Amino acid sequence: MKRYFLLPIVLLGMLLSSGCVALLVGAGVAGGIAVSQDKVQLQVDTSYEHAFKVVHTTLERMGIINTEDQKGGNIEATIQESHVIARITSVTAKSVRIEIKARKNFLPNMDLANKIINDINNRFHAIF
Repeated sequence: MKRYFLLPIVLLGMLLSSGCVALLVGAGVAGGIAVSQDKVQLQVDTSYEHAFKVVHTTLERMGIINTEDQKGGNIEATIQESHVIARITSVTAKSVRIEIKARKNFLPNMDLANKIINDINNRFHAIF
């Protein structure tokens, strides 16, 4: 009985002390989507160049690209009156992490960030 009572308290303590709670939303063979309080991340098995191209194309179709730095892995765009920052980072030679932050009126726009990351994820898994 004591163990069943202690486990929820420990989990709640970890949750409250972390400051940034990530939740694994979906996972496939190539990676998964993680959601935190102000950003959404996707990790996929692909080259850095291909990931940058997919993210750039997705953001360009959804809005206006303001700045891009392929070498640094950053793209800033305006989509639905929100400021969007995309960061592409190599994890390994064959794996990248894509991070999307969307803010409208200085507040996180998680609905838009989720839509963007899901569109990007769908492009990686689309069969042409």
